[in-house]
Amino acid sequence: MKRKKPYFPRPVLRNLVDEIKKLIVSNTGRLSILDLIEDIPFEVRSQVIDGLSAFHDQELVPFFYLLKMEYGSELAAVCDRALEKCRMAGMNITPPVFFEGEFLKAYASISRHTGRMTIDVAWYLGGSRVYVECFYLTFNPDGIHSFFIIENMPYLQYENDRKMLPEMIELDLEEACYLVQESFNLNVANMIRPALGKFLYQKYLDMDVNQQNYEWIKNLVRRISARLTPRQLINSFFNALSRNDFAYIFSLLSGRQLSPTLFFERFSELINPDAMILEGEAKDVQGSRNTARVTASMIRVENHKFYNCQYRFYLLHESGYWSIGDIEKCSYQLIDPDSAQSPLSRLVYCQVYEILDVEGLFEVLDRVDNIREIEELPCGTHLRISYFDDNYNHGISFMSGVIADVILNGDELVVISQNSATISDIDHLFNDEQITAVIPRGDYEVSLMTAYTYLGGQYINFEDLLYQGEDNPIYDDGMRLITTRYLVKDRERVVKRIEELKTIKIKLDNSYTLYYQIVNENGSSNFFAEYLLGSSWVNVSAFGEHDINLARQEFEE
Repeated sequence: MKRKKPYFPRPVLRNLVDEIKKLIVSNTGRLSILDLIEDIPFEVRSQVIDGLSAFHDQELVPFFYLLKMEYGSELAAVCDRALEKCRMAGMNITPPVFFEGEFLKAYASISRHTGRMTIDVAWYLGGSRVYVECFYLTFNPDGIHSFFIIENMPYLQYENDRKMLPEMIELDLEEACYLVQESFNLNVANMIRPALGKFLYQKYLDMDVNQQNYEWIKNLVRRISARLTPRQLINSFFNALSRNDFAYIFSLLSGRQLSPTLFFERFSELINPDAMILEGEAKDVQGSRNTARVTASMIRVENHKFYNCQYRFYLLHESGYWSIGDIEKCSYQLIDPDSAQSPLSRLVYCQVYEILDVEGLFEVLDRVDNIREIEELPCGTHLRISYFDDNYNHGISFMSGVIADVILNGDELVVISQNSATISDIDHLFNDEQITAVIPRGDYEVSLMTAYTYLGGQYINFEDLLYQGEDNPIYDDGMRLITTRYLVKDRERVVKRIEELKTIKIKLDNSYTLYYQIVNENGSSNFFAEYLLGSSWVNVSAFGEHDINLARQEFEE
């Protein structure tokens, strides 16, 4: 039976057309239009846009081009059909120019060492006013986190605002473009949509920047990072290692004694895609004016086993910055996962609720600061309440920056935290509301391993997990998509190997290529693995640990 197309009443579409016509005249309005489009469910978005094309309004032409520039191939087909209808109706469909200006100045916060930073780029449009584009960049899977613009800002006001922010440093256009590109590459690598506004910041992505110029990148990253003490520098090293921020790590290396190539060769275990850092901290510091020796410890998990690693870092003071001249591995010991030394054996508090009103619950959660979605679960979602801890006098732990995890799983809500006071505060938040969205069903104190097993979404009720025991449950990943990332040394060899694996090739653009590996099973063709190839890295993804291990074995042969 042929599926019926969704029907949208013409008056509703007319209201949307009128709103678009009011907003399309400025870039601020165009960003607001994109917010409207994001509010339309993805499943019907193309049908809504197709419905708008029936109005044959000249002012909708730039709207269709806006969507093409912002969403690319995702909406290109439906927008091209709409533009063709406009052309056949006798309208002018010349592509509009949404921005014209001359680069004036760019400023960045001195916070690159934290993995987060802001960049303001001013463009001269003529007269005494400037146009400013503002980025909040992260160097983790979030990539370009947010983007907004200030139109028609008086130039004197712009200069005065910059003087009031001493923790900003001036950049040239190439440096600003490199940082935007580096952050955007993480969006692509982790398949997370960047902030809206790509139709404006595409110019930064298009600029030709040599991302392999190690010395230039090192000097830039140092300029936009705080000057750290030896202890802080090693703690920031572990922080960057935990989020695979290699550009920052390479900026810490002394090029004279420890180059990135030598670092890869001698310390491959530190960047092993199989490994995950749970803890890392500088313990003891000894030194003089120009040299220092830092002893540090790290707990990492690899192939389901825990290891306690001891390292000694030798630091040099160069050009006003401390840098790593050498690293010595002192010890490497296996940890019993059930021992007190294991990070996952530590106890956390869990509060379990029954959900009575989902909409009311989301209204309450929307008022919580710094809460965000981590991942979707089979029957719900995993949210996290976070904070930023930039005190590098202390190291990192598995729960660094986490206030609480909030899991909606079917009719059940579970709040997990290291701090019992946090559990009480969230409970008071639910009780203080006029709407009874949840009712408590139990509170527990369990190991971190048990609590995080629940995040896999394989248990309908939290209590079911308690009856299963703790025989490595955290690794039973069911059918979650698992991704392993490799850094590429020989790109041609990697491309050759991927194409040998009977893959379907999709060229996304000049920088990224997507491959799907298909296998024949029982007479039918089925998806097995995905390979996303960037300029200097490749992501291998498959469902479940069994398939990802097979995919990696084939890929590495």
